[in-house]
Amino acid sequence: MQSPIRNNKGSFALNRLSPKGLRTGLLAIFVLSGFAGLIYQSIWSHYLGLFLGHAAYAQALVLAIFMGGMAIGAAWIAHAGQQWRNLIRGYAIIEAVIGVLGLLFHYLFTGVASFSYEALIPSLSSPWAIDLVRWFIAAAMILPQTIMLGMTFPLMSGGLIRRFSGSDGDTLGGLYFTNSIGAALGALVAVFVLLPWVGLPGAMVVAGVLNFVVAALAWWLAREPEPVPQQPSHTTPVHQSLRHNPLLRVVLVGTALSGAASFVYEIVWIRMLSMAVGSTMHAFELMLASFIAGIAFGGLWIRKRADRTANPLRLVGWMQICMGIAALMSLAVYANAFSWVGWLIQSLAPTEGGYVLFNLGTASIAIAIMLPAAFFAGTTLPLFTVTLLRAGLGERAIGRIYAWNTLGAIAGVFVAIHVLIPTLGLKLTLCAAAFLDLLIGLVLLRREVESPRAMRGFGLGFALASLALVVALRIPFDPLLLASGVFRHGNPSLSKESTVLYMRDGKTASVSVTALPSGIVAIATNGKPDAGVMMREGSPPATDEPTMAMLGSLPLALHAQPERVGVIGFGSGLTTHTILGDARVGRVDTVEIESAMVAGAHAFGTRVERAYNDPRSNIVIDDAKTYFAGQKQKYDIIISEPSNPWISGVGTLFSKEFYQFIPRQMSKDGLFVQWVQLYEIDAALISSILGGLTPAFNDYGAWLANYADMLIIASPHGRIGQPDFSHLLKGPLRAELEHVGLASEEQIAFRKVADGRVLRGLARLHGTKPVNSDYLPVLGLEAPKTRFTKDQATDLPDLAHLGPPLLEALGVRKPLNKVAPSAHSPFPPETASRLARAMAADLRGESAAEWTPGLGAQPLSATILLKNLASTLCSNKPSDQQQHLEFAAGLRQMADRTITFLPSTMLEGVWIQPKWLPCKNLPEGYAAALGLLESLSQRDYAAMQKRAVAWLENPPANPALRHEFDQVALSHLLLAYAHQGRWKELAEMESQYGANVRSQGIYQKQRMLLLAMAHE
Repeated sequence: MQSPIRNNKGSFALNRLSPKGLRTGLLAIFVLSGFAGLIYQSIWSHYLGLFLGHAAYAQALVLAIFMGGMAIGAAWIAHAGQQWRNLIRGYAIIEAVIGVLGLLFHYLFTGVASFSYEALIPSLSSPWAIDLVRWFIAAAMILPQTIMLGMTFPLMSGGLIRRFSGSDGDTLGGLYFTNSIGAALGALVAVFVLLPWVGLPGAMVVAGVLNFVVAALAWWLAREPEPVPQQPSHTTPVHQSLRHNPLLRVVLVGTALSGAASFVYEIVWIRMLSMAVGSTMHAFELMLASFIAGIAFGGLWIRKRADRTANPLRLVGWMQICMGIAALMSLAVYANAFSWVGWLIQSLAPTEGGYVLFNLGTASIAIAIMLPAAFFAGTTLPLFTVTLLRAGLGERAIGRIYAWNTLGAIAGVFVAIHVLIPTLGLKLTLCAAAFLDLLIGLVLLRREVESPRAMRGFGLGFALASLALVVALRIPFDPLLLASGVFRHGNPSLSKESTVLYMRDGKTASVSVTALPSGIVAIATNGKPDAGVMMREGSPPATDEPTMAMLGSLPLALHAQPERVGVIGFGSGLTTHTILGDARVGRVDTVEIESAMVAGAHAFGTRVERAYNDPRSNIVIDDAKTYFAGQKQKYDIIISEPSNPWISGVGTLFSKEFYQFIPRQMSKDGLFVQWVQLYEIDAALISSILGGLTPAFNDYGAWLANYADMLIIASPHGRIGQPDFSHLLKGPLRAELEHVGLASEEQIAFRKVADGRVLRGLARLHGTKPVNSDYLPVLGLEAPKTRFTKDQATDLPDLAHLGPPLLEALGVRKPLNKVAPSAHSPFPPETASRLARAMAADLRGESAAEWTPGLGAQPLSATILLKNLASTLCSNKPSDQQQHLEFAAGLRQMADRTITFLPSTMLEGVWIQPKWLPCKNLPEGYAAALGLLESLSQRDYAAMQKRAVAWLENPPANPALRHEFDQVALSHLLLAYAHQGRWKELAEMESQYGANVRSQGIYQKQRMLLLAMAHE
């Protein structure tokens, strides 16, 4: 390496880079530019999705603003840049300004969004005015940056062409490759690295810093001024207007239509793949990266060929035909995608490592479908540009081509989302876009026919295009595959006995309604079931029905005057139907993003008829947050039952910002209801939701509708109170509530599993992840993994039906007493309550036949074993340690399975003066153990405290009893203090005795929760 040399001003300057080094350096920094640009696009989509909502028009608008700004920038610089003498340094300045705006964006966005939701939108009177203002603000927030981003490609390409003339195709292809490959990497890094690490604000900072790096490197590399642009050698001036230049007109219209078709492909492929691999944030970015990577390699392939071809317009015609054929043939590849995803699900272990491999597998599927057509798309822009450069239109052609291609892409997005997909469906929309590409290619080939050989080439292209269209149209789209939800369970198709009653590709999702052999009719979004209703008369209700019935009825029972109700998410329509069964309700606004969901739910017929026919029902197709912000009247009840939080965009309805927004839309005594899934999610993510919800409300409680659906009811200002179902059970809802196993107030009260203190304790106990936020979307990033690993957040279900009666001690609920538990309830504690009654009856020596139906084979085997073990210990024969272990374990387990679910009166003869013991002279220590169980059965908390301390201070010598009942004694002690609200003393008891007690299972869970509650 040569040493620095001093210039005539006394400063140091590096030796001039070689032309090859300069060219390589500029191409390298364009990788970073593309990388930062895709971070911006990805992160801006998240930001503006929060502001505009995730409805179809909002998604299209975000992309339109982004690409429209780029088109404006490219078009302006195409003219203005001709007067600049150092385009690369101009590019450096633009990159630096983009970086400054990127660093400031989060602060600008949060300030503007807060002002808009709190002051501006509520002051507007009409929906169209609200939409207009929101669109204007959204455009203003990112338009300056997007205009400047649009300038970067023309500036860089123009600067390189000036410096390295004679290889325009190689330069353009190289730039297209480097920028696109950087963009593909940016899409992946944004969602897999930056969002989990630093959230949206941090990702913007990273992109801004990269802009400064790019600007500095470009400024340094472009120290030498560029050569004066070469004037065209044509003897006559070349017209720059479309009217007078047929070639210019053909090229610009061609590149616009090609851009439109390419973006239609992208949208359709992403929608189709969502049904096979799931609508997650990870899946979307993998698909986007696959598409952009295909474009990048197309640009790389065309680098050398663009300069060598004698007729670039003819070559681009063939590329258009190849692109159309590849797009059509992607349908054949897609037809196998469900089998491939099914194989992945069935072959991979449900672990974090398995999820990584699953993402790699789905990326491979996306590449197989997208990359061929995207590859040919990557060749067209350089070839169109070279065509105009050879025709003498100068470097202005670069910006014009880029602008027209971008404008075509905008048109493609809007037409695809709002016209083609809703009317033609995904398959025919893709065929229509492919037909457009084929038509462009054939028009270009026919235009360039100069010889019989060229005419034969045109005929071959026509024949290949026609054959591909015929073959593609005959590829079946089996509804049983599309509605299968293979990404959840690995079955690539629904059973042949299933019938697809409805399937429609809507603006935001594909909706299907399927009649299953069981008699259940299920409605699904992109293959993910959102609701199921049993339509066969006389059959038990589907698991989802109690959830939807409770979502509608529980807040009605808690609110004295529920005049105005808002529902987020239509689903089957059963929740809205239930609410309208109360004559006190004056209006129900049900806000749903996808109109196809509302149309499909008609299949549920009379089960949801009030949602459609009642004049109080108002169904709105919009984003919920936007709609509620524009309402002048406050809501008495707002019910949020969105789709699962692992679906991209849905996590914002579980964010702390959403929970801060909701109370402002509610009346003074309003109630908010939040559905939360406990399946395919872990306790840490539930804690992430609770950590955002609990600070925003004054009081809250939780109910379980079944084994895995939790309903949280929160009051922003007052207290929750006790539900009063008397008026509902006297009206038209009585029969409907009875049908889903909610026949009495006592049954519904039995499903309560948490009050405010319990929920806050759970949030602290599992608070290992940040609170889910709009700006750190923990759910969107983490929930897809827990869905794959099939995690279960079991804390609340376990507390409801396992171990000692914690919930009763805390005053959350009581066991069923006057009402018999249902034989067909989807709520596990009701089944456990039936089993407890059967066991108690058997232990008392009574008949258990009333309770055993539906409990499976030999439901009383545990009581029989326990009585046999007791008989053995009561005999005078020496007993071994194994017998003690079995009896102590059986004693504790039987207590766990009975005491929690039975009132004291039903425990007479079981643990209170037990009738089943054949003797009173059990070995040492058993009397103390039975005393503990007796005091718990009597709910005598003072006796529990006294006997627990006696046990812990002077435990029996029998190791079997200590193994089982040390944890029972400590549990009794802690429950006694928790019942009295003596949380400080509870923590002290844990410190005093806990070190010597090893708790397991539910005892460990309860102990940890009580300690978390004590440290509030």
